[in-house]
Amino acid sequence: MLGTEARVRPVVRGFGRAARLSVLPQDRLEFRQSDLLDPAALREAFEGCDTVVHCAFGSSGDEDDRWSASVAGTENVLAAARAAGVRRVVHLSTVDVYDPAVTGALTEDSAARPADPADREYEQQKLAAEQLVVRAHGDGLETVVIQPGVVHGPWGGQWTTAQLRRPAGDFAQLPAGDDGGVCNAVYVDDLAEAVLLAVDTAAAAGERFLVGHSEELSWGTFFDSVRALRGLGGPGSVTAGEPVADWELELYRSTARADYGKARRVLGFTARTPFAEAAAVTAGWARWAGEAPEAGA
Repeated sequence: MLGTEARVRPVVRGFGRAARLSVLPQDRLEFRQSDLLDPAALREAFEGCDTVVHCAFGSSGDEDDRWSASVAGTENVLAAARAAGVRRVVHLSTVDVYDPAVTGALTEDSAARPADPADREYEQQKLAAEQLVVRAHGDGLETVVIQPGVVHGPWGGQWTTAQLRRPAGDFAQLPAGDDGGVCNAVYVDDLAEAVLLAVDTAAAAGERFLVGHSEELSWGTFFDSVRALRGLGGPGSVTAGEPVADWELELYRSTARADYGKARRVLGFTARTPFAEAAAVTAGWARWAGEAPEAGA
């Protein structure tokens, strides 16, 4: 956003992780402190804003806490945005809202993941939240849904820092080389570009967009880059630890390849950062941040 002329108002629950924004021009940042479960504070934070980019979800606490943050929190964001006169809400969802049984081309018209009231974990949280966003479109509020796949890059959570910190023994069981299914990945800078396009593209109102890089990337190649950054050899060079969960291994066998044609046609979005280039940048950041050994160490 700071690459445009916009004034940016980060709304944060706490300031610990926001400290890394201190290198940005502070005269164009207007921090507000709020909580997804505090509708009044959200409305106050949104007053005077044209667009809200909603990327928060439940990532801590027990199952009920995470569900409340992701689902009730999204409902609160939408209500507060409408009450504050916000023009558009851009919601960051996930490719995981689609049925994992889909094979071949995955598009915005593919079957949704079946709702399961007994399951309140991440995928079901994001599915329920996205459905709220889609239904909220209209009556003075525009909504746009962005559906990235594997988001990777500096400060990335699940697919960057978590992979750098997980037990080395896991990598004896994870795909390598050309093994594994399709990894629908997007570098974090490219995702940010897609969000910016979703803010201002008139034709995006009320739509959902899969976003990612069109290159063919296997899960084996993805995990090989993590192995290299951590100084691990191939799967046979480390001793297997506790078994990797079946649901995770099932993910790496998926053959559904995301089709990004709609984002290209409507948003004018094309991811520009191939995986090899992104991995090299991430490696430099990881060494600087102390998340990986120095080269040659």
